[in-house]
Amino acid sequence: MAEFLDPQGNAVKASEAATLHCDAQGVWWVRIGTKNHRIEVHQEPSGRFDLRVNGSSGELKKYGLREQLMERMGIADSVDEAEKNLCAPMPGKVLEIRVKAGDELASGEALIVLEAMKMENVLAAQGDVKVSAVHVEAGESVEKGAVLVEFA
Repeated sequence: MAEFLDPQGNAVKASEAATLHCDAQGVWWVRIGTKNHRIEVHQEPSGRFDLRVNGSSGELKKYGLREQLMERMGIADSVDEAEKNLCAPMPGKVLEIRVKAGDELASGEALIVLEAMKMENVLAAQGDVKVSAVHVEAGESVEKGAVLVEFA
């Protein structure tokens, strides 16, 4: 049985062995058990990848370690997913508050610096927002899901 790593780095046993091969034309093939799968990957100028497996297409986005960690912590990636409150994505200590009630911020501007797992995490606005209230103070410890900032 073959062994692979899942996205969290845990060992996973595969029911069938898999091999990877690139032919003379530059086409990648994955063999799982007795079945071959044709893999084609084309990177677009936007940074996204068009992935075709046996002719079926799918779109991929390249994630770095930071994006993977944010996804695992449940931090929204788009304005549509942004809520009326900024909640703590993990337990930690508030190191710095960079906003006050009444501030209007553009997408990506820093709101709070939260220390968690010995790392400083800058929590930023996920869209254009107006701060209606700040519910924490610098030095305060917070639990995952605690409301830190409320938006109008």
